[in-house]
Amino acid sequence: MLRVRAFIKDHSWIIWIGLMTGGAIVLFQVISLFVMYRYLKLDYYLCLVAVCFGAAGWMLNRGRAGVVTAPLPTVASRENLLAILTSKEVLVLRLLAESKTNKEIASELFVELSTVKTHVNNIYSKLSVSNRKEARAKYAEMAQRFPLS
Repeated sequence: MLRVRAFIKDHSWIIWIGLMTGGAIVLFQVISLFVMYRYLKLDYYLCLVAVCFGAAGWMLNRGRAGVVTAPLPTVASRENLLAILTSKEVLVLRLLAESKTNKEIASELFVELSTVKTHVNNIYSKLSVSNRKEARAKYAEMAQRFPLS
């Protein structure tokens, strides 16, 4: 029982969002009945929906007013080079670091060989390297500075 209370206390914002979403769904269903029976015009209904979603967004954002978010990394800063790679390119780079060939990477990711070659070329250009050895070294450096899960 204590674990449930602790969970509820720690995750009260999830419960609040769930209750608000459920209430909004019920409200919109009731209002849509008025629209179907011509007590309320469709334009007014759509305006009401927009205002409700705007208010919900404002309330959710209001709680984050004091939160400072870090700026997105840029290519010029080169602090976190993994941020400039797509998820597929990160997978390909990891397999490159494991000394896999293009053919092995293609079979493991279930893609064409030409797709792997495109990813490898994109990785080379984004990381400013010219071969696999440099790419492996860059990956090892990034894995040390920014642990990968």
